[in-house]
Amino acid sequence: MASSSGYTSNDIRVGSELNKEQAMSDEITMTITLPTDDEGMVGRECPECKEYFKLKLGTGLPGIETCTCPYCEHTDDSGEYITQSQLEYAQSIAVREVLGPSLAQLERSFKQLERSTRHSLFSIKVSASGFNLPVKYYAEKDLETKVMCDSCGLMFSIYGVFAVCPDCSRPITMSMFKKALEVSRKRLGVLKRIPNEESELREALLIDTVSGGVATFDSLGKRLREEFPTIFPQKPRNLFQNLDALCRALEENTSIQLKDLVGEEKYSRLYYLFQVRHVWIHNFGEADESFIRKTNSDPSLLGTKIIPSQDEVTEFLGLIENLATQLREKLQ
Repeated sequence: MASSSGYTSNDIRVGSELNKEQAMSDEITMTITLPTDDEGMVGRECPECKEYFKLKLGTGLPGIETCTCPYCEHTDDSGEYITQSQLEYAQSIAVREVLGPSLAQLERSFKQLERSTRHSLFSIKVSASGFNLPVKYYAEKDLETKVMCDSCGLMFSIYGVFAVCPDCSRPITMSMFKKALEVSRKRLGVLKRIPNEESELREALLIDTVSGGVATFDSLGKRLREEFPTIFPQKPRNLFQNLDALCRALEENTSIQLKDLVGEEKYSRLYYLFQVRHVWIHNFGEADESFIRKTNSDPSLLGTKIIPSQDEVTEFLGLIENLATQLREKLQ
């Protein structure tokens, strides 16, 4: 049996060779629609690395006939990404549709032969209870990460958190960045369940959320370094944790000013929380002279612990998302 499939359709064409002889063969070809999961996604399996993913047909680029594996980046005709379960399902339907009527006709012929010989010297007795040609049903697997490509709009699901788009082959950088920030926002939402008297726990959660936001921005930076190696240097390694160094890199290689992307006032608040995270990582949260100087804070805060408010942290997550979105658009 042979099969092929267009990328934007969940139809699979199955050809069944019924009669092979020396000089000729008869082939019946039919189109079978593959079932999707509850979210309208259909499974795919890379012919190269054998990894599984899902995509939502009808999203992404129209009319594309190739597919790129989100894991190993192998590109091939979309028909090569049919899973074994899908192929067995289609073949079982093809066998039932093609052979079923023929077998039923054969059974009726035997019955007719039995009736015609009933009063003859030699009679034929036929015992048949129908032919069982079951369909091999299957269900698509559950995957941990659902994303939408920020370049072409394809909806797909993968294992893990980083991949390229099966449609346009671009890294899904911004989608994963925004998903990671949503996790930080959910973490911050736990505060409403923590009593006010549990001040240390509340403070730890606030600091953890700020650190998570910076770490997410740094992860985005690693992807941007891969995409734009002539703009972002490999050193310092923590370039996207250090806004001063990031500004210098952009000024040297582009005309982009971070302050211009979100506005000077908002950038100052964003910068302040980056410095708060820095003193917690390197100085147990106590303001040092560098913190006072860089944030233009009151000198009386020297040696005290800097605890951001919930409102500040909430705003911080929004600002860092806005900054990253604007930066990516400028780079493109």
